[in-house]
Amino acid sequence: MACERNISYHEMPFCVNAPCNDFYIYTDLKDVKEKCLTFGDEVIKCRTIGILKSINGRFYLTDLDETECQSEPLAQVSMVFLKTPPQSTVIPYPVQIFGTLQWKNRPVIFAKLLQVMTVSTAIRMKNSLGSITSLHLARNFLVYEEQQDLT
Repeated sequence: MACERNISYHEMPFCVNAPCNDFYIYTDLKDVKEKCLTFGDEVIKCRTIGILKSINGRFYLTDLDETECQSEPLAQVSMVFLKTPPQSTVIPYPVQIFGTLQWKNRPVIFAKLLQVMTVSTAIRMKNSLGSITSLHLARNFLVYEEQQDLT
């Protein structure tokens, strides 16, 4: 039985009933610092996937594709909005974080939801969210540029 893919959501713009600022947009950890510097003091809703490490009682995120040259974490994670923050542990584990991103001497993600995942699930989810986000945001950006050219 043949199936038909529905990709009509690509053309749907954000509207008054569903503004873009209400969504947790996926952000790759490599782009977190750049995004913070671009938006300045604005608070941005974001969703990201990485490896949560506990260092001296503070939580930090590093990328899943950790290379040898990357010795320091990419973002600090604040757990103040969670009902039950995770325990400090020596063993790092992959997580998906929904929260707000802000610049405080370094990129800080204020976690609202924290989901612990297996390594294989985290890698698959990171790859699929990255490709969906790049495709969808690129189309929205092109539509926005075309609208600006018309005015």
